[in-house]
Formats: sequence, structure tokens, C-alpha cells
Amino acid sequence: MAVFGSAALGFLIAIAILVTVHEFGHYFAARWLGVKVVRFSIGFGPVVLRWLGKRGIFKGTEFAISALPLGGYVRMVDTRDGEFAAVSGEDLKQAFNTQTLWKRSVIVFAGPLANFLLAIALYSAAFAMPERDLKAFLATPDAGTPAAVAGVRGGERIVRIDGHEVGHWSDVRWELLTHLFSDQMQVDVEVGGVERSFDLKRDSTAAKGGDSVGARLGGWGLSFDQPARIGGVIAGGPAQGAGVRVGDEVVAVNGQAIRQWNQFTKWVQQSADTALTLTVRRTGQLVDITVTPRREGAPKSKASFGRIDVSSAPAATLGDDWIVERQRGIAEAFSEGVRRTADATILTARVLWGMLTGEISLRQISGPVTMAEGAGATLNQGLVPFTLFLAIVSVSIGVLNLLPVPMLDGGQLLYHLFEAIKGAPLSERAEALGQRIGIGFVTALTALALYNDFLRILS
Repeated sequence: MAVFGSAALGFLIAIAILVTVHEFGHYFAARWLGVKVVRFSIGFGPVVLRWLGKRGIFKGTEFAISALPLGGYVRMVDTRDGEFAAVSGEDLKQAFNTQTLWKRSVIVFAGPLANFLLAIALYSAAFAMPERDLKAFLATPDAGTPAAVAGVRGGERIVRIDGHEVGHWSDVRWELLTHLFSDQMQVDVEVGGVERSFDLKRDSTAAKGGDSVGARLGGWGLSFDQPARIGGVIAGGPAQGAGVRVGDEVVAVNGQAIRQWNQFTKWVQQSADTALTLTVRRTGQLVDITVTPRREGAPKSKASFGRIDVSSAPAATLGDDWIVERQRGIAEAFSEGVRRTADATILTARVLWGMLTGEISLRQISGPVTMAEGAGATLNQGLVPFTLFLAIVSVSIGVLNLLPVPMLDGGQLLYHLFEAIKGAPLSERAEALGQRIGIGFVTALTALALYNDFLRILS
């Protein structure tokens, strides 16, 4: 119930901020350009709460919170709307559809623009806050991966990826995201005070065959290094039964020394139903513990693996050797916020194109349930993760709304482009046909997103 409560709260906060900013972009541009706005609503459907603006640019507009919190709208005077068909005089001059083409285009584009500006502000704010994360030390890569082929051995610290400085693993994760569709990447590392450069080349056929975003991110073979320290032991699991305790640091398995958490997990995963002798450091002393990993999956299945029901120690509990603290100045934070927003915009558009071409599976489309989970999880993690979550979702909303689909802002801008070429607005029949196509597209997209959400929950 606590998880559900966090998800619901995070989702409502996210929707309130993101939708309000998007719709305020339309609203501000409309009022600035002399268009009368009748209602500003957060949510759709029956109005739950309403009030009338009385000052400045808000004067005369009804503000409302509606029952269905999945979007919002700004309703302007428009003679194509039956309610305003007979307006005249000053109201006619303030109607949206009587404005010049450039004014209407500015009003339409102002919504997505507000989302991009919000993303810059959110990223800048997050980057200006103190950061504490794992240093970008590399774990030993799996054999045959691009990292292993290039010569990465583990224990190196990443300092740059394609010329961009990285301070910790949050930076590295983002750079990996920006290389989602790349087949090569240069990684500069430092070990023992000496810098080296590795050129990683991903198998292009394998990259195009991997339609999962997660598979593409892991396709480089880069993973973070952290000590094999136990952070959690699940009650009733093999580890608890064997006497493993929180805080134990595994230093050897079956007599073979290990340093990294991923080395430990590989031993466990490859040893289902086979006893392992763990040598752990506990309060300064070495203790041997025998534990037998439980098998997950059918015994003869290639997908089966062993597990002992433990989790790694949270990064915040690790010492200075593993953690880096950083805080950017305002100018640097703003510059990075602009760059991150630009990268996120390009990445979002590229992912959408990948889905259209079949390069990325349509199962990657997620809906409100996934968004609520993400909002709740990041809200629990703290202000910085939640701020970064809001920023990337804001970029996504901006890009999605610019798709050339009727019912979306991009569809309206497409109409305006045709009007500029034709020299006159599209006919009502053409616009009505476009609206039906747009409604069908949005309905199908929503249904697919919800289907993927519930399929993921059920599976």
C-alpha cells in the first residue's frame, strides 16, 4: 500500500506540474497575442473545482480542475466552436481563428516550448544541487562484449565518453543512453594515474536485432564496480538460512578471491543447487559460510539461474573510496541543463523513429501506470531523482505533442503549413477528416500503452 501511495502521489505531482506548464505555454501566448481564453483546465471530464481569474492576464478566465487527471486544455474563443459562432465586435477580434497565421502558430507551439524550457530549468536545478553517487569504476566485463574486446579489464575509472566529462555513474548512464543507436563509442579511462583510451565497437547486426532499450544499453559490456558488500538479506532465503548478515563483505568464493559485486553474483547465478563456500569479512574477521543457491527456472532451461536472496549495499553506505560528491556552479549547471535537454530531445525523437521503423519494439511504449511507478520510485529516492524524472518526462511530452498528428499540437502546425502553402485555411471537411484520423491514432496509442502497462504487471 505504501508503494501504491507513493506512486499515486508522485503521479499527481508530476501531472500537476507538467500539464500546468504545457497548458500555461498556450495560455500565456494566447493572452499575450490578444486571444480570449474562456477556460484553463487541468484534467478532463467533469469539473471538480473552478474559480475565476480576476487580475492581470488571468482576468476573465475560468480556471478548473477536472476529474480525469490525464492531461488538460486551454479553451479559446473560436468561431468554429458552435458556442462562439455568433460572436461579434471585440470578442470576434479576440477569437483564435481570426488571428494571423503566425500568431496562431506561436500559440500552438508555445505549449511544447514550455515543456522544453521546463526541462532546462529542472535539469539545471538538479545539477546545481549537491550530488553523491558511485565513482565511475568499471567492473570486469563479460567475455566477448565490446568492452572486453577493446581491452577493458575492470578496475579502471571512466573519465570521458566521446569527449564528454563524466564524474560518476549517473553521468555514465546518460552517456550510454545517448549512444543507444550508436555502433561505436570512445571511452577514456584512468587507472593508476595513467589515462588510456578504448574504442568500443558494437556489432551493428546485433544492435539492430536488439529491440529492447535495456538490451541496447547493456550491449557495450560496461557495468559499474562496487564491493561485494551485503546490503540486504531476504527472510527465509538461502543466505539467511546459511547465516549471511547485512554488512558482510564477500572477499572470496570457493577459495578464489573476488573484489566486485558482479563477480559474486556470477558465481551465485552459475551455481544453482551447488554449495558455495563464501569467505566474508565481518567486523574485521574472516568467516567462512556455506550456502546453496536456489534454482530459478526449469533445471534444464538455459534461462535458469541460482539466487541466494541478497542485495548489494546502497551506494550511500559505501566509503569515500567508492563515492564521489560534486556540486556545479549556476552557470555550469545551466549549460549542462541545456545540453541534457537537447540530448534528451534528440534521443526521444530517435526512439520514436526506431519504433516506427521496427528498430525498437512497440512494447517499449509505456502508459500512465509505468509513469506512476517511475514517479513514485524517484519521489522516494529524493528530490534530485524526482526532478530528473520530471525533466525527461517533460521533454517526452514536448516531443510527442510535436508529432504531425491531428489532435496534437504538431498536427495543428501541419495544418498551418498547408495553409501557408495554399494561401488559405484547409476546408472544414479536410480538418474534420484529420480530426478523426488523429482521434484514432491517439486512441490506439493510448490503448497500446495501457496494454503494455498491464501486460508487464501481469507477467
